[in-house]
Amino acid sequence: MKQILAVFLFISAVSAGLAQNRVVEGKVTALEDGQSLPGVNVIVQGTAKGAATDVEGHYRIELAPGESALNFTFIGYKTQSVPVGERTTIDVVLELDTKTLEEVVVVAYGTQKKSDLTGSVSSLRGSDLIKIPALDPTMALQGKLAGVQVTSSSGAPGSQPIVRIRGTGTFNDASPIYVVDGVIVQDIGFINSNDIQSMEVLKDASATALYGSRGANGVILVTTKLGKNGQSPVLSFSADYNIQNQTKRIDLLNGAQFATVANDITPGSYNNVNLVPNTNWQNLIFRKAPIQNYQFSASGSSDKMQYYVGVGYFKQEGIIPKSSYERITIRFNNVYHFNKSIRFGNNITFAPYQQQNTNGNVVFTAYRAQPVITPYDAAGNYNPVPNVGNPLADIQYTNSYSKGLRTVGNFYGEVDFLKSFTFKSSFGVDMVYNKGKDFTPVFFVSPQQQNSISTLNKNWSDRISWLWENTLTYNKELGKHRINALGGYTMQESSSENIGLQGRNIIRDSQDFWYINGSNIYPQQTTNLPDNNQNYAMKSLLARVNYTYDNRFLFTASYRNDASSKFPKNNRSGNFPSFAVGWNVINENFMKSIAFLSNLKVRASWGILGNDKIPYSRQYSSVVNDASVVLGGVLLPGQTYGVSGNPGVKWESTHQTDIGLETGFLDGRLTAELDYYQRTTKDILIDLDIPGYLGNGSGAKITYNAAEVRNRGFELTLGWNGEVNKDFRYHIGANGTTVANSTLSVNGVGGSNDYLIGGNNSTTRTTPGAPIGSFYGYQTNGLFQNAAELAAYPHRSDAQAGDLRFVDTNHDNKLDDADRTNLGSPIPTLLYGFNLGTTYKSFELSIDINGVSGNKIYNGKETVRPDLYNFEKHAFNRWTGEGTSNSEPRATSGGYNWLPSSRFIQDGAFIRLRSVTLGYNLPGTWLQRVRVKSARFYLRGTNLLTHSKFTGYTPEVASSNPINNGIDYGTYPLPAVYSAGLNVTF
Repeated sequence: MKQILAVFLFISAVSAGLAQNRVVEGKVTALEDGQSLPGVNVIVQGTAKGAATDVEGHYRIELAPGESALNFTFIGYKTQSVPVGERTTIDVVLELDTKTLEEVVVVAYGTQKKSDLTGSVSSLRGSDLIKIPALDPTMALQGKLAGVQVTSSSGAPGSQPIVRIRGTGTFNDASPIYVVDGVIVQDIGFINSNDIQSMEVLKDASATALYGSRGANGVILVTTKLGKNGQSPVLSFSADYNIQNQTKRIDLLNGAQFATVANDITPGSYNNVNLVPNTNWQNLIFRKAPIQNYQFSASGSSDKMQYYVGVGYFKQEGIIPKSSYERITIRFNNVYHFNKSIRFGNNITFAPYQQQNTNGNVVFTAYRAQPVITPYDAAGNYNPVPNVGNPLADIQYTNSYSKGLRTVGNFYGEVDFLKSFTFKSSFGVDMVYNKGKDFTPVFFVSPQQQNSISTLNKNWSDRISWLWENTLTYNKELGKHRINALGGYTMQESSSENIGLQGRNIIRDSQDFWYINGSNIYPQQTTNLPDNNQNYAMKSLLARVNYTYDNRFLFTASYRNDASSKFPKNNRSGNFPSFAVGWNVINENFMKSIAFLSNLKVRASWGILGNDKIPYSRQYSSVVNDASVVLGGVLLPGQTYGVSGNPGVKWESTHQTDIGLETGFLDGRLTAELDYYQRTTKDILIDLDIPGYLGNGSGAKITYNAAEVRNRGFELTLGWNGEVNKDFRYHIGANGTTVANSTLSVNGVGGSNDYLIGGNNSTTRTTPGAPIGSFYGYQTNGLFQNAAELAAYPHRSDAQAGDLRFVDTNHDNKLDDADRTNLGSPIPTLLYGFNLGTTYKSFELSIDINGVSGNKIYNGKETVRPDLYNFEKHAFNRWTGEGTSNSEPRATSGGYNWLPSSRFIQDGAFIRLRSVTLGYNLPGTWLQRVRVKSARFYLRGTNLLTHSKFTGYTPEVASSNPINNGIDYGTYPLPAVYSAGLNVTF
């Protein structure tokens, strides 16, 4: 018996010795949207041994014999225990735990629990920002967040989008400011979307008040990535290749149709309309073009440091030749932990190379070019195209390039002391340098399209801004009371300069000889104007107190004082307070019995914000230096009085009110957030015409505080998280925003009228009772069919039978400029978006849709008619005699029928299939063999379908100038993009 026992013990010992540890790995994602979860704790059940998921949600852990289960825990999510069995790859999906959820959002100068938030803040994860192949990360916000309108100003490579938050509240720059890791900038086109952790949009006064004078139009906070504590090194690589294709063509007359219409205008122009050429200029200028985007990053941490390094390359060729954009970005983010109480860090983006090529307005040229002209003659030379020029020659002889570099970053230090206090000092910089060159060689296509002297224009611009911020934060929790208080002092200075030179008679066309020197410089084209050189400074005091009682009652008070050198001393300082309250109703005892509600919160805020976005020189009168005079036959330099300044100019102020309701149902599966907002901007800074007797010359303007505008509306955000089974999960989201924009007053100066005009031929008029930049022209009511009808109605003296019949809107029995009226607004009254995300095993599908309605577009490219250009297709159905048409007037090449009128107003509403992405995550068993943590392949389509009644290339027609908005003068098309990409993590 003893021998048998000895043998058994020996075998057991050998078996135990031969047993080996094994490795289990996998990925942890969120149920609500399928996104990866970094920082999830993975603990071996019954032990203290564990690991944490990396930035992509991956984990790797070693199990000893007998360890048979893993526990997955993450703040805000339900803990999940998973038996291991014989598996070596275990992917886990965690579900939100609405009872313990404490989502943290980034706010001004810090972070805050979502449940404690009294302001209106919307967030978007970095993983959503890379779904759109675009230079500027803000394009990914389109249709994603309530209250945010993002419009492509152009499809040209390198173009910047137009962003509006809760409407347009000023006649100046109505764009929000961007705060990138604490540095305030005017755009984020220099950032690689792959480097962004999250973007938060601050919309109401409570959320934006700490940015004072710069928060009136909203604030977009950008937080970039950083290695997490305890994270082992992670290497990531992403690449996508995209093809752009412009499939839509504007319906223009073909050769025979154009010749027919031209014969109506000038009889005998074409003897046989069926024998004329038929050139489609649009097909000749458009091409398929690629976009390449590559990014590599490394992140991780040690006991003393967290780090993130990213390198990106982006290149977009335009769908029109000689248009392109290329950029390299490098990012360094680090935090150094000197000890538990002292930290130093930096966040730096360096774009050492940016190059943009542009080709002028060839879109407009191709739109106007007559189709009866062939591009080339028999010898291969460009054929002359009457009145407009040959579009292909425009491309050939246009040489416009710009290069630059940009650095944005900050360095900071933080010290914790006395348990509840944190002091932080941060110094940030934004440095930009650009140079451009534009060369036109000697060429001749026609008398209208030629250049007899070669010209070279060069310009250099730079801007340096620095921002020094010092804040002291106090955090304390005493029983049911929680207090967060912040105070700070900041200083900022910005200086810029722009210089332009022109040279003529350049010796050779080659770029190697594009130089300006003493022998070819043209002094009259030297520019270095005050408005191009900006030097201003600001200093500020700020304070905020957040108070929470028993997780139920919330109170926030904020204050900022800004002093800007853009204003004279007596008006330099502006005070911007805000107050907000909130009530977490869900935490009341009487709510415990209502099981279907998982969240219920109401909040309200009020505050005042400012705006100083004008050139610093507007407070000063100027002197003109180039007023030369001839005395005694000698040209002598002189000076004269220029434009008057306004020593009384002062801050704009925006008064904002917001009332919000946040709800959650069915354990958080259904969420809804509703806001009512009202923004009234007073003392708006605008440039007004002034009387000539002030000696400022024709067309001179002075800046005054002379208008008031109101925006109000509702925002609604809905979300649903569903699960069919453990393999099939989905998320549905929707948002909508109403915008009611109204000009309350425009105060004329020196007897001028109470309105502001804009656009060519006074196409827009901003007047009390109407939205900013409303279209202004004649209302049409059919056509004059005969001489008797013409005599019976009020009409202009140049009207004839077959012409448009303009409405006598003021009923004075005559037709003149006083009968021009409001024809609609370019500002949408409704913005909306839908998104769907699904995961089925290793497959992912996401769909994004966005749209707008209630706005109009002015087809300005059709109205520019000083000569005979091509026409849109509808012109072929022209009036040719009584009763032949009551909508399309007789054929003319310009004049009466081309005046601003409702004929050229089109519906700007659209709905667009913004993005469709199909992804596949390669199985972990495959990846283990090549030591890859994750690999994802995807196919994506962007701007695939657009439903719109607008006849132009795209219904997204926008201008950064609010009074020139919504006018299409030949917008560079926004193409569809087809993409294939790969994401790999090591």
